[in-house]
Amino acid sequence: MESTEIKGIAFVSIYTDDFEKSYKFYSEVLGLKKQFDMGDQACFFEVPENTGLYLQGGNKTVEFDDQMMRAAFVFSVESASAMWEKLKAEGLKLIQDEPMDMGAGDFFFQFYDPTGNILEILGGK
Repeated sequence: MESTEIKGIAFVSIYTDDFEKSYKFYSEVLGLKKQFDMGDQACFFEVPENTGLYLQGGNKTVEFDDQMMRAAFVFSVESASAMWEKLKAEGLKLIQDEPMDMGAGDFFFQFYDPTGNILEILGGK
């Protein structure tokens, strides 16, 4: 019998109502490199460390806040503080007032992407 053990996360998916707006954010602000198109409303970004991010437009917006149940993923960065400042300068809605000290040199924060998805960042100071 084949094993059904989970081996890891292959990639994450983001569903958005505005593909062009989201594509610009993920490519220009976060600096992800498009690996290939998947139709006119979807693409696949390469993420370092052998994973990826699938972005698909044409979806309906769902209203939620940071206290509602949802699946989320965390981007790993060198400096959470530097990314926090960059996203703040871009005018994005940040959930915390500053990156939270998680101990062991790790800092964490959450923010809304341009179409309302809550994303998370973890990195050094």
